[in-house]
Amino acid sequence: MADITVKVIDPAASYELLTLDELKTILGIASTDTSEDAQLEMWIEQYSDVVATMCNRVFAKEKVKETWRGDLPPLDNPRLFLTHYPVDDAGIESVTCNGGTVDPANYEIENRSGKLTVFGSFSEPVVVTYTGGYELPDDAPAALKTATGLLINAARMEMSRAVISGIKSISHRESRVMFFDEMQAGASKTGAIGAAGETVDALLYKYMRFYV
Repeated sequence: MADITVKVIDPAASYELLTLDELKTILGIASTDTSEDAQLEMWIEQYSDVVATMCNRVFAKEKVKETWRGDLPPLDNPRLFLTHYPVDDAGIESVTCNGGTVDPANYEIENRSGKLTVFGSFSEPVVVTYTGGYELPDDAPAALKTATGLLINAARMEMSRAVISGIKSISHRESRVMFFDEMQAGASKTGAIGAAGETVDALLYKYMRFYV
């Protein structure tokens, strides 16, 4: 496994994967209803971080300097999978191998995956200065927005359930409403967040970063 050192030069302005208005649409809350805004904004920040942690990467566009050492050159055609992607061609500022600048004609970037291929034989360290990632929250892929919204919706359901968990019935005059606690009855052992997990995992799988 390669040893990678990442230094952030220009941090992102936002790491949130969806906007408050987008979340309200997902949850079916009217845009004019501001009663839950503070809670929803907190959840957007928290669960955007949860999704990024689950995927083992930073989604926000940042300018970074990455230094690669380890099981790299001297080998022909080294491939580096940059940590912040996607990466536009113009996003690569410089590539150096053992202190020497690599001509842009001697490397190629696969934009969507951030795979950088350097042609020829080079020695470490390989240092890449570039800008990569998504302009958040607007440019976040729909799958990431959906996964974040599902987690927040589950958290909202759990909070609502906790509020009434101690109430067994409500009576008014001759009417009575009985509450059935499925958590205590064993019908659900994972709760709303656990129930959403399989769908969230399926949505995020293609965006996860695996180190090899």
